[in-house]
Amino acid sequence: MSDCDNLINKELFLEKFEKLSLKVEQLTKEISLMKNKLEKSNKINRSFGLDAIRKSQPLNFTREINGIGSPSKRYIFSIRSVSESWKGRKNDYLLAIRQQDKETQKDLKALGIRIPIDDIKNIETLAREVISLLYVSCDLKGLEINEILRDILTQINDNGHEMVQEVKRKMISGPY
Repeated sequence: MSDCDNLINKELFLEKFEKLSLKVEQLTKEISLMKNKLEKSNKINRSFGLDAIRKSQPLNFTREINGIGSPSKRYIFSIRSVSESWKGRKNDYLLAIRQQDKETQKDLKALGIRIPIDDIKNIETLAREVISLLYVSCDLKGLEINEILRDILTQINDNGHEMVQEVKRKMISGPY
């Protein structure tokens, strides 16, 4: 091979190498942008529920309910109050399910559903469905539901004024 052929081959190789390098650089930029977009999307998705939990307050007349967990995680359902304005609405109940690490009890994820306190129809539907679950559970276990419902209604009647006062305190004049 002559020096001229070597020079041409080197130039062709360098030209192809340069094009390949540019393509690799473009692909790297595209992958980086996709990765940033995905991380941003995941961050938003992860933080929304936990953010809603942080901006809400537990209601004293409600209790947290533990669901079936796993060896390393536990799941907690709670009804909370939210006074923060969101999408033009304020003063909502927050039905929240939190996933916690069993060992540290740190919240890992959360899902919250906001129901306005003045949305009586949806609250009535929710109450009916929960009572239906209670009815079915009692029937399957052979328990008398009327006594349980009587106890629940008595507690609500006895503590009703305090419940209303707590909701007024936490929601209507809340810290948000």
